[in-house]
Amino acid sequence: MVDQLHQTFIQKLEQHYGSWEKKISRFGTATYGDIAHDLCISASLFSQLIYGSATEGMYVRAIRNVERLAATAALKGKVLALPDPGKAEKQYIPKIGLGFLIGVLLFGVVLVLFTFLFPTSSRERVDTTQNGHPLTAFFDQPFDADFDAPYLNVSEVQSYCPASAYEGTWTLNEPYQLPLPGTKKPGLYYLAKSADIRMKSSKVDTFIAPRGHVLNGYEYLINEIWVDTKQTPLSPKYFDKENKIYTPAFRNLDFSTNPDFKIVATIHSFFIDKFILEGDQIIRLGEPSGRFASDVDEELAATYEIDLKYLLEQVIGNLTKAHCSVAQNPYCDPNRLTAGESVINFDCVYTIQSENLGLGGGYPYTKGYRLEQQSYSDNLICTCDDS
Repeated sequence: MVDQLHQTFIQKLEQHYGSWEKKISRFGTATYGDIAHDLCISASLFSQLIYGSATEGMYVRAIRNVERLAATAALKGKVLALPDPGKAEKQYIPKIGLGFLIGVLLFGVVLVLFTFLFPTSSRERVDTTQNGHPLTAFFDQPFDADFDAPYLNVSEVQSYCPASAYEGTWTLNEPYQLPLPGTKKPGLYYLAKSADIRMKSSKVDTFIAPRGHVLNGYEYLINEIWVDTKQTPLSPKYFDKENKIYTPAFRNLDFSTNPDFKIVATIHSFFIDKFILEGDQIIRLGEPSGRFASDVDEELAATYEIDLKYLLEQVIGNLTKAHCSVAQNPYCDPNRLTAGESVINFDCVYTIQSENLGLGGGYPYTKGYRLEQQSYSDNLICTCDDS
């Protein structure tokens, strides 16, 4: 579906702006920056849309806005093509028509901007957050833009080594899924689908660790709640109670392709993290900073007696208190970090006071962070012995 939407997006751009000139980063005579400005989106989001890495929601919204731009341009063209209102036989009628069309044009432009900036429904409100990380404007401006990046200046990176090497964009390495308690019957699941993290060196946390050994992380997550319509008991099919591990059936379970599973809602969460670098180990401390649900299937929730507010506050809220072990850090030498390849894994166990799954313990999972883009990637002089 995303591939089809990507192709449709490209076609819409070519219809409106002209053929795609990849080598010079243009559609017709319009630069990527010009188009991003027209669509009221960031340059980084436009790059995701162009190269096929955006989400389905991003493409749907972007296609809709290109269509609105085209419709507005077409209307403007009709206004410009009206007969000369100075001709006596049509002097009165065309004059009214011109004013009316200009009014419609202005109303259309205002409506597009109002819809984009101040969406009213929860679904539209979510589309604005799906455009990317909420702090994109602060972290991801072009290098020549008039802004002050939160990342270290080049003159500071050696002083804040090794943390300076970890600054940049990280993502969730792999999705993971967990059973959720909190309902009277089995069959409720949590799918951690994606995470978009910006990490920056902390300059003030010297009471926690020496300078250059603490990172602040700003983590935007998109997760989903799924229900098993057959309400199959978790054990023994999906969980081995004796060994406290998931069965192969659970590890291979794909909610999106299994007709027994239906999505109840999408959950958007924001975390503030601290990552403490201690030689070949990393400690993560996470604090939730709010979450909300979107695309809620109210009928499905009612049918299976799913109290989404309770899940958000009590069940998923307790998930944030999961215990995670200290991660082994293979990048004690920060120069070994490689964008697109380097991964840091935290092994965690999720427990909850409202336990009702009958397993008598926690549920294991691994949360991994993958480095996507480094703010600074030149040689750093600190070594593992300095940690």
